[in-house]
Amino acid sequence: MRSMKATSLALDQLMRGVGDPLAQLHGIAPGDAEYGRAQLIRIAIGILTKSPASFDAIAAAIGTFDAPTQSPLVRSHLAAAEAWIAGNPVLAAECYASILAKWPRDLLALRLAQSCFFYLGWHHRLCEVVDALIPAWPHDGRGFGFVLAIASYAHAENGDAALAEMLGRQALAIDAACPLGVHAVAHAIAESGRPADGARWMRDQVAHWAAESRMRSHNAWHLAMFDAAQGNVASAIGILDGWLLPASAASLPDACDATALLERLSADGVDDAGRWRRISDAFEANAMPGFWPYVDLHAAIAHLSAGNAARVQALSQAIDRSAQGNDYAALRARHVTRPALRALRAWTAGRHAQAVDLFADLQPILAEMGGSHIQLDIFRRIEQDARRRRGRENTAPLPRVDTKRSGHDSSRLWKSLAARPLVEAVI
Repeated sequence: MRSMKATSLALDQLMRGVGDPLAQLHGIAPGDAEYGRAQLIRIAIGILTKSPASFDAIAAAIGTFDAPTQSPLVRSHLAAAEAWIAGNPVLAAECYASILAKWPRDLLALRLAQSCFFYLGWHHRLCEVVDALIPAWPHDGRGFGFVLAIASYAHAENGDAALAEMLGRQALAIDAACPLGVHAVAHAIAESGRPADGARWMRDQVAHWAAESRMRSHNAWHLAMFDAAQGNVASAIGILDGWLLPASAASLPDACDATALLERLSADGVDDAGRWRRISDAFEANAMPGFWPYVDLHAAIAHLSAGNAARVQALSQAIDRSAQGNDYAALRARHVTRPALRALRAWTAGRHAQAVDLFADLQPILAEMGGSHIQLDIFRRIEQDARRRRGRENTAPLPRVDTKRSGHDSSRLWKSLAARPLVEAVI
């Protein structure tokens, strides 16, 4: 009974983004009735880090299972995790989608599907998956608030900010203190282009996201970006210095957020004051080049802005080495990271016409680097800066490429190049 309570609490904390789920699992040993479930949660925590540094721990947890004796559901989870550490995130994501098609009330699979599709930049798939499973959930059922929060995020990414905000607020009606739900509403407000409302929302909700939450620095970033959009520079700088820069030392996603915020503030004339060096140092200390274009390209912006040519060159060489492989990371290195890095280097070197051309070529697949539309705005801002500096008259913001709204499913290109037979055989 104690272990069942511990695994339930660990899953709840994982979904809400609070507490220490691993600590809840401490002491659940082999032979315990909940040991398998505890190991699946440990595997999930490793996958959610989106870092190769967790691969050994995931593999060790997978090795504790005697796969042939497990239920079909557990075997499916293990197959997804094995795909993830084997360098096939497409297969991992689709495995989790397949799990949800059969077991639509599997919250762990839902959270991991969200994470994998976010990593891939395939938000249209997340929307399809979560929409399909909502009818299977009783609206008063335990966990339905998490489903609503994830659906909210998915619809914001797919262009329906009004529906996303409604879903997020419904999630908070179930659990007002859930940081996942607070973030979902903030994300919807940001997508709707209402920074004043967003800033008010985040300040009204501060007690629910600024405490012991693993999402607190990212939620703080949303507040800072809302403030920066309104010209409230002092507040945005305070969040950067007090929240994001310290968090960046240990967290690559936080370093990416710090990069985006400082780039936004720098464009408004805020003095560097050594901040670019600190962010560059954070990437240098923690990054594993070639794994995730979203991280690699934020690292490139930080290194370039800090004026550290040696780090830029080392990053470029690491990406070139990664591009020589045959896995999905190599595919993205060749088609996304390497050309985007060339565009960024051209931009900082003052070769604005070249930068504009390179960014234009990237537009159809920009989302493939992963991250959210809002987080990718940094690259659109940089492209617009290059266009202005080149002197073109037309400086209107370029439209976002949205695969669901445009009818163009860019994931088809990537699936065709990323071991489709393996995906079909396992799923």
